[in-house]
Amino acid sequence: MTFKPYPILTLFTAVSVGILIMFGNWQWSRYHEKMALVDAEPEWTTVSGSLLPGTVRQVYSLTGGNAAWRDVVLVETSDGAAFVAQTLHYGMDAPVPTLVTAPQFFSARGIWHEPGHRNAFSTEDDPAAGLFYSFDPAELAKTLPADLAAKVGPRVFEPETLLRTDGAMPEPVVNPFAQPQLNERLPPERHFGYALTWWGLAIGLIGVYLALHHQRGRLRFRGTPNP
Repeated sequence: MTFKPYPILTLFTAVSVGILIMFGNWQWSRYHEKMALVDAEPEWTTVSGSLLPGTVRQVYSLTGGNAAWRDVVLVETSDGAAFVAQTLHYGMDAPVPTLVTAPQFFSARGIWHEPGHRNAFSTEDDPAAGLFYSFDPAELAKTLPADLAAKVGPRVFEPETLLRTDGAMPEPVVNPFAQPQLNERLPPERHFGYALTWWGLAIGLIGVYLALHHQRGRLRFRGTPNP
């Protein structure tokens, strides 16, 4: 085999391949970091306060590929207020919302989450009907009186358990949204795909580099006839 590389092209190709591999390695490390969160013990905290009547809203979400609706309600605490998930109902259509007619004491163990985010495919919220398609306290607070909306914090609270209401009888179930990794906007699988993409580009660039040299007669293998 004979190989006569173009010096400048070789330099730029080597640098580019190194950068692509570096990007792939970073995505691979993020994949492993987020996968470690799947089995990580949540940083549980307890929130206590008062459920406020008239603040029940319904939020649509996906969990495990299934459509679900959750009743969320505002809980006033000693240092502000936060929207807290209460029920879980699987199905595309929103169920009859929970009725809270008077302040009720609330205390539960759970974890804090960053607000939900909309995407290009999200359905438009229907504030008049109390239906929302992201668990975003800023949007939910817009339906409250101004003095109460000012107390709403930027995060939401996910209790350890929810009351599932789509069966014959309501029953407590583990909250599928009370997971640390859900605070990350990109799931682990997305980083895995990005890593493969960057590494694939690096391999493709090497292939183009070698093919160009072979086409120009600067890379010849044993038995390759002269052009």
